[in-house]
Amino acid sequence: MLPSLILKYLTDLPRSVKAAFLICLDFLVLCFAMLLALAVRFEPASLEHQFRALYLGVWALIAVQMLASIISGLYRSVLRHAGSELLVLLLRSVLLGTGLFALMNLMLKEYQLPRTIIVISAAFVFLGLLSVRLMIRWVVRIHVVEPQQREKLKRVAIYGAGSAGLQLYESLRQEGTYQIAAFVDDNPKLQGGRVREKSILSFSGLQKLHTNNPLDWVLLALPGVKHEQRKNILQQIRLLKVGVRVLPTADQLMRGTADASQLQEVDIADLLGRDEITPDEELLHQDIEGRNILVTGAGGSIGSELCREILQDSPKLLVLLELNEFSLYQAERTFRNLSSIPIVPCLGSVQDSELLKHLLYDHKINTVYHAAAYKHVPLVEENPLQGLRNNALGTQSIIEKCIEADVGAFVLISTDKAVRPTNVMGASKRIAEMIVQDAARRFPESKMGIVRFGNVLDSSGSVVPLFREQIKKRIPVTVTHPEITRYFMSIGEAARLVIQAGAMSKNGEVFLLDMGQPVKIRDLALQMIELSGLVPEKDIPLQFTGLRPGEKLYEELLIDPAQSHPTQHLRIYSSEEPLPESEVLQKEIQLLSEAISKRDLNSTLDSMKRLVPEYNPENGQ
Repeated sequence: MLPSLILKYLTDLPRSVKAAFLICLDFLVLCFAMLLALAVRFEPASLEHQFRALYLGVWALIAVQMLASIISGLYRSVLRHAGSELLVLLLRSVLLGTGLFALMNLMLKEYQLPRTIIVISAAFVFLGLLSVRLMIRWVVRIHVVEPQQREKLKRVAIYGAGSAGLQLYESLRQEGTYQIAAFVDDNPKLQGGRVREKSILSFSGLQKLHTNNPLDWVLLALPGVKHEQRKNILQQIRLLKVGVRVLPTADQLMRGTADASQLQEVDIADLLGRDEITPDEELLHQDIEGRNILVTGAGGSIGSELCREILQDSPKLLVLLELNEFSLYQAERTFRNLSSIPIVPCLGSVQDSELLKHLLYDHKINTVYHAAAYKHVPLVEENPLQGLRNNALGTQSIIEKCIEADVGAFVLISTDKAVRPTNVMGASKRIAEMIVQDAARRFPESKMGIVRFGNVLDSSGSVVPLFREQIKKRIPVTVTHPEITRYFMSIGEAARLVIQAGAMSKNGEVFLLDMGQPVKIRDLALQMIELSGLVPEKDIPLQFTGLRPGEKLYEELLIDPAQSHPTQHLRIYSSEEPLPESEVLQKEIQLLSEAISKRDLNSTLDSMKRLVPEYNPENGQ
């Protein structure tokens, strides 16, 4: 430890001091090289006599070599980073000094050095100066540079000693930016063994390792494990207060081997997700295979995921309707790379009746998935007229055109916020549901359905991307209320369940997706902070901002739980929701439309409350 500290002190000295130190070393090397040259040239018995006779020439040669080293720039070279150019510089310096002294030697007369001494000494000087520099570089590298590099390396353990873990180990070793401390595996048969000269530990062994010499990251290399097992492992690692990075799932890894470039942040679905029930392939293909499909809101989170699933179910044509130009551009580019199925991008709104008519007739649409909606509660609360126009009247616009065009199947994507709504967004979606229910009642030969579910993980408007951004910036993570809860589902599972539920629809049923258990948002934030390798409240505080206007403390999935019924799918339920008489509903929708057109806010809200009498903004608090 002490030699390393001394060397660290020496390497931090000004360059002029280090150059002076090197000059002193070189002087000693030159003296030793001259003595060696004399010893090689003369017999040992006459060595002292010869030195007395030639001492002036010896000191002159040493002085000239020192001068040549300075002139040639030898002491301006940074030893720590010098490469092959050091050899060239040394050779040039020694040859310059030898040449200059050879000319001077002619003037020394009786003190002249034999030419053999000059040549032999040149070789010894070159070797001596080179050896000193290589020795300095080696000592500095071993005691200064490498310890500094090790301090900069991420100290990690690889969780999983299978093929993915070994591939990851090789990739990390070649990259050189990680210090791999050990492997960890839950298999008792592997624990206590070694692989690639690294120990395979149990979880308790990992705890001891981290306690004695803290880790920066645990790298999860278990691409094939199920959600529940992965969730349990992550919950254990959370207790260590260490960061986690994961390899993608087995499906993602099919495109290549496991390597460091594939390491990702923990997918929030790994924390909250569950093992998905095997989809019913018949239901997935029923309304899609060989058909022309229209998806509204195709650039949004759920809309784009629906498109991905639809493309896997062999449609004849997929039409993307999206209001946002950039979202449509991204969606089209992504989907064209995924499939050779014809894709038609259309920039427009569901409120444009003529555009809808053109799309439905010209492309002979068979199935419509209506995902277009304004979903951000505070924004719709601030813009109620536009929210109701888009979510409610936009649904009326597209359902009417679908009936005219004799579209085979229509599915409305709804939300749990439509249940006893406390905000305008939820109320607007409940009105949209009633519009579809009424259309199904008036046109029983049409196949229409509604699918209602909660939050999808990592969607553009969810808290997850916000938390991730705040953690990355090391700023307070904002949660509206300590007790607020939400239902969550992975976006892929939600899209597949929507398609399967839609296939089961007959006459305006409201399908409810089993969202599992509600999640406390505060706990979610804490888990995300801890799995980033940070300590809540110490590294990043939680900040409670208060419920926003119209925001519920708890979400509900059913209007009347007694009216829900199981279906052929274990995670899909149906519900027959109460509905006003068709004439009453149509009249009230007309009044709502007129109030919105006149931009009469009070009349609009009054109409909304008559349509959705269970709307109560006070319930959100």
